[in-house]
Amino acid sequence: MEAEGADRSALRAVVAAAEAESMDTCEFCGAPGSVRTRNDEPGRWRKPVCAACHRRWSAHRLMIVHGVVRERQR
Repeated sequence: MEAEGADRSALRAVVAAAEAESMDTCEFCGAPGSVRTRNDEPGRWRKPVCAACHRRWSAHRLMIVHGVVRERQR
């Protein structure tokens, strides 16, 4: 993205708002979520997920492969 002058400040504000919102949006389904780890264990990979997706992600049934959400078959 490119912007000049006053537009640059407006663009930075939009990007900052989107970054903040992304921390409260589930990476898998887009529902409201919070930053968590698998099984809520400290020191692990952190990502924003909702409660429903967190259960499946913690059970290693939900993943993102090449930008596509995939559910592991049982």
